[in-house]
Amino acid sequence: MKHITYSHEGGSDAVPEVVQREVAAAITAVGVKPAKGATTKVRDAFLKGIQESGWPAEVQLSKNSKMTVTSTKDEIGLCLQTGNMGRMYADLLKLQTMYLNKAIKAAIVVVPSRPVAKTLGDNIANAHRLVRELEIFKLAYSVPTLVFSLE
Repeated sequence: MKHITYSHEGGSDAVPEVVQREVAAAITAVGVKPAKGATTKVRDAFLKGIQESGWPAEVQLSKNSKMTVTSTKDEIGLCLQTGNMGRMYADLLKLQTMYLNKAIKAAIVVVPSRPVAKTLGDNIANAHRLVRELEIFKLAYSVPTLVFSLE
């Protein structure tokens, strides 16, 4: 898959280039063609790619919680969202909490582009809406974040 990136609050500077390259390589390695119902295949292919670069499986938000983010590495939080749009806000809240708790210094959010999201299903999280709403919630979501849009 191809991708484009958007930077929020200096995300492109805060996320080390080596980390950006690892995520980009994992996206490029996704050989799944976007289609209705293919979200699990896209997700699994991406997760395989980042885990090959040393990213661990899901990471708990705190010891007393079952809430998780996709992964963390080198103080960078990672959320992949190929599901319902409502889950995207939960991911942002989790990343903001980790940032305020100094568990991460920056974040990466990977979501489909709007056309890819429409191909995958109904009400799927998409980069167009995420980027637009990050601007709206700039004061509430202050994590330096790099958004990768799956094209």
